[in-house]
Amino acid sequence: MAQFIPLSNREQEVVMHLLEGKSNKLIASSLGISQRTVEFHLKNIYTKFQVSSRIELILKLGHATGKSEIGKLRYSTVDNPGESVENRDTLDARTDRAASFRDTVSMIGKEFEMKNLLNTGHVPVGVTTALFTGFLWVAMLRRYGHMSLDEIKPWVVPLVVMLAMIGLSVGLAGKRNGNTLLKVGLSTLFGTGLSPIAILPTMGMVVLPVGKLAERIGLINLSAISRDVATTLAIIAMLAIWLVLGIIAGIVLLSVTIQKPAHKASQMAAPEGRL
Repeated sequence: MAQFIPLSNREQEVVMHLLEGKSNKLIASSLGISQRTVEFHLKNIYTKFQVSSRIELILKLGHATGKSEIGKLRYSTVDNPGESVENRDTLDARTDRAASFRDTVSMIGKEFEMKNLLNTGHVPVGVTTALFTGFLWVAMLRRYGHMSLDEIKPWVVPLVVMLAMIGLSVGLAGKRNGNTLLKVGLSTLFGTGLSPIAILPTMGMVVLPVGKLAERIGLINLSAISRDVATTLAIIAMLAIWLVLGIIAGIVLLSVTIQKPAHKASQMAAPEGRL
């Protein structure tokens, strides 16, 4: 590094912890900030160093530990002789406090940057899997439910949007949790595929009672609603249920881990103990 890299105090701390091999979660815990704020600082750091990943940053620093380069991460007071180090540190502290809330809010929007999403692969895998699974259900309805193309066509766009939202949500959750692409794909597959099974029970136990309650208190008049409108409302409710259950099921499945039975490991270690 031939010149100084202008990092704030907080960015310096993030780099120090990153070079110690800590994950975003551990860095956030060590600094007492949220993971979203850590990710925001990392993106700023990547931009300043003109890299796109942790590995590239470490390689650019020239050390696996980065100790020989840490001294170069601070602001250069030579470039601004009229500004003291103490003043710079005070300004950095104020800037960090003022930006903490802004960082958290802006991270929500930055998560949807297409370049970052495509680079990770989590969202494309989630969306593709959800669309594939959803249209398998449509194919089954056509074959076994005797639905015609004319009945399905009006709902293609809402269906695509709904399935894409499931894949997007599970993909982003997998990205934040550090799950593998395979796990994101499987979680989306089972979440999207199993959720429709619960649609009819949910309609019977939740939607219909709510509709009857609304009719009793005079909010709606079910007898005045035409058959076509009732069908449309029912399909909208079913898509909404599929969306909610698909996202919940997919994210829950991301947290499920399968551990190998402990007795197998003990059996393998037993012969070594007898030697």
